Amino acid sequence: MELTSGALLWTVLGITVLVTAATVWLWPRLARSGRLFVLARLGALLTAQLGLVLAAALMINGYGDFYPTWGDLLGADQQVTFGPSTGPSGDTLPLAHGSRLVRPDGAAPAFRSGPPSVVGQVSTVRLLGPRTGLRQQAYVYLPPQYFQPAYAHTSFPVVLMMTGFPGTIQTTLDRLNPPRQASGLMASGRMRPTVLVLISQNVALPRDTNCVDSVGGPRVETYLTEEVPAALRSAYRLLPGADAWAVEGYSEGGTCALAFGLRHPSVFGVVADLGGDYGLYENRQTGVLFGPPGPERDRLVQEGDFGWRLANLPAPPISVLLGTSVRDRDYPATKRFLSLVHAPMRATPMLLASGGHNFGTWAVEQAPMLEWISEQLAGAR
Repeated sequence: MELTSGALLWTVLGITVLVTAATVWLWPRLARSGRLFVLARLGALLTAQLGLVLAAALMINGYGDFYPTWGDLLGADQQVTFGPSTGPSGDTLPLAHGSRLVRPDGAAPAFRSGPPSVVGQVSTVRLLGPRTGLRQQAYVYLPPQYFQPAYAHTSFPVVLMMTGFPGTIQTTLDRLNPPRQASGLMASGRMRPTVLVLISQNVALPRDTNCVDSVGGPRVETYLTEEVPAALRSAYRLLPGADAWAVEGYSEGGTCALAFGLRHPSVFGVVADLGGDYGLYENRQTGVLFGPPGPERDRLVQEGDFGWRLANLPAPPISVLLGTSVRDRDYPATKRFLSLVHAPMRATPMLLASGGHNFGTWAVEQAPMLEWISEQLAGAR
């Protein structure tokens, strides 16, 4: 029985009910004095409670699809495969002079020992949004070439990396450490010199804004698609065109990345979505995002459906990577989305034989995702 199967859940619940009933029935006999009877009472109580805990854990796992199989729970090795594409085939913070949109924000996190010209550098900054009023902390990784004299007048491609909900950039750094992995890929020639920017779209925790300009709320979409790129370009040597800008994320960060690619192809020409949804939505965590009932709300809700956009609006000229597992409950939605992709958009599935909605899966997918992004992006110039 798989971890998300109803049979396993009902078996655990049934055993728990039987153990609890037996404990109640036998309690008068176990109420005698003596060490063995004390241990028997303690064992009966612990067994019943363990059953309740296991049942609760199975229900939560079934809801979130975190570990679909026993192999996922036990950390079994996984192999990434790519499906056929659809569509047509120095200082701690080296700021540009006069930049007012990027501010140093504390000490840089530990990364790798060595000079920046050899291993690169991670800086902690705060990116300012003058119109939205938003200002998020970010980690910026600059590759070794950024500090080498031969590249002193070179501009680089960039990858904007977003978190899940309610994730933080520190969680991403601790669990996935994209700068370390990218540094190794660049050193081995499997990834071209690229700037990485780790940022969280969660600007109003505990509220989930779903990366949109919410009606009467924070304008997260404007901040991340207009103000953040402008702030980064004001401080670093970055290529200007959409063909040199990628956006990616896991879980909700993947949903946001796909939304930004579909809605802002002039900003991000390359998208990687690891385990995201295929639409923007409202729930108890988001509250009202699209405003009161009426034609404008209906339009916003409709345009937030990614499948509807592909079926009814011109396809954007972007390249998209969709990371998923064939055992994931969202796999059918991924296949439906891929069936709607048409030129000039191009989409490629990155598949695992098994894997759930967890950091173990995203860690396996990260290196091939970074290599794929590097192949799509324009190189440093």
